[in-house]
Amino acid sequence: MGSRLIGYGSYLPEKIMTNQDFEKIMDTTDEWIVQRTGMHNRHFAADNETVVDLAAAAAARALENAGLTIDDIDMVVCATTSSELDFPSVGVQVLGRLGASRSQPAFDVRGACTGYIYALHCARAFFAAGMHHRIMLIGAEKMTRFLDFNDRSTAVLFGDGAGALIFEHSSSGYSGIIDTVVMADGREFDMLHGTPDHKISMNGPETYKKAVTLMPEAASYIMEHAGITADNVDWIIPHQANLRIIQSGAQRLGFPLEKIVVTVDRHANTSGASGVLALSYALDNGIIKKGQLILYPAFGSGLTWGAALIRI
Repeated sequence: MGSRLIGYGSYLPEKIMTNQDFEKIMDTTDEWIVQRTGMHNRHFAADNETVVDLAAAAAARALENAGLTIDDIDMVVCATTSSELDFPSVGVQVLGRLGASRSQPAFDVRGACTGYIYALHCARAFFAAGMHHRIMLIGAEKMTRFLDFNDRSTAVLFGDGAGALIFEHSSSGYSGIIDTVVMADGREFDMLHGTPDHKISMNGPETYKKAVTLMPEAASYIMEHAGITADNVDWIIPHQANLRIIQSGAQRLGFPLEKIVVTVDRHANTSGASGVLALSYALDNGIIKKGQLILYPAFGSGLTWGAALIRI
C-alpha cells in the first residue's frame, strides 16, 4: 500500500527582509550573518497575516496544481508550531477557509523543525492502514511571532512561509512516501525551545553539534532500512536551518553538494514549513524531476529528528 505525489504548492509573504535591513536595526552585518548561516533573505508575514492565511494559500495552490478541490481531500495534516490560536487546529481552519463541505478529518502536528517529517510519518501510516485515499500535508509557520530583535543570534535565522503536498493512494510501494523514521529526546528540550513570553531560547553551539550529528544519523538509518546507499539517492533536501549544518551533514553522508537542494539563502529557517517549501521550489524550477528519489532529513526543538524517503 503506497502513495504518489499528485500536487504541491507554496506561499511566501510579500515582504523580504534582507541582511542589510537587519544592519539598520541591530548590531550585525551582512558578512557576519552570511558567514555563520549562509542566509541572505527571508520572507516576513504582514502583521495582519496569520499562519492560517499562509497555510490556506499554499493549500489552494496545491489543489490547483493537482486539479482538485478541498472536498477531494480525505484528510489534512498540518505541521506548525506558530498558530495564533491554541485551538482549533490550523488544519481544521484551512478546511473552513477553503470551503470544505464534507467531514474529512484534519489535525496539527507540533514537531518544530521536524514537523513536516512527522506529518509524512502520519500520512504513510494512514496509507499503509488503507484508511485514507488522498491526504494533504501542510507545513506553515509564522516564526516572526517569536523573534526578539534585541537578540541577533536568533532574530536573523527565521522566516515565514508555507508549503503543501498532496499524496494519493497507489498500489506501488515504490513511489510517494516510501519510508519514514521519527525520533525525539525530551531530556534535551532546554537546548532549543519557546519561552513563556513567546521568544526563542537557543544554545547555538550545542544545537549545531546535535544537528550535524542527528540529521545524518537519521538519513543513514533510513537508507540502511531501505537497503540503499547515497548513490541511489537523486537529491537530498535537508531541513533548511543553516548552510554550515547542511554542508557538514552532506560531508558526513558522502553526498556531493551538487545533489543538495538549498533554499536557506533565500527563505532562512521556516521551521515546519522548511522542507515542503524547499521541495516546492525545486519542483517549480525543474531541479527535481518525476521519478527521482528524495532523501529528507530534519532536526528540531524537542529534541526531534527524523528522515523520509520520497519518490516524486
